[in-house]
Amino acid sequence: MDRSSSPAAYRPNAAVIVTDGAGRVLLCRRAQSTYQTVQTVQGGIDPGETADQAARRELQEELGICDADYEWLGQAPGTFRYRWPEPYLATLARGKADYVGQEQTVFLAQVRPDTAFHLDAYHREFSEVWWGAPHELLEQAWEGKRPALETALRHFGLI
Repeated sequence: MDRSSSPAAYRPNAAVIVTDGAGRVLLCRRAQSTYQTVQTVQGGIDPGETADQAARRELQEELGICDADYEWLGQAPGTFRYRWPEPYLATLARGKADYVGQEQTVFLAQVRPDTAFHLDAYHREFSEVWWGAPHELLEQAWEGKRPALETALRHFGLI
């Protein structure tokens, strides 16, 4: 697809900031990425799926937790758009190649601090996850996602 001659399309995406209820957030590092940034649980919204449904599915696929393992605390207002960096656009897999970035809806879920995560429950997305401070998420996230993360963290009272 020639992105220069067509209107910019953003892939619908749902993200979940996971907290332990004690002010920490889950920091996640992608298993197969050349970028050494951290991120939240996130993924595309499938056709016929709501953002809420996609976010809950991603918790199950990426962390191996189900509805009984977390408390659903809310949704940040609005959606957030970001463009993918040019080097990343060149490597996109089929299905994402028609998009220039993502339009993300951000949710908050709380788990017990001792919750066991099963990173191989579906298809391993993360090489590691660990608890950190919200400011660490902002500092270590890819710069294109920082405005959305900061807005969501403020909305949820985490910063």
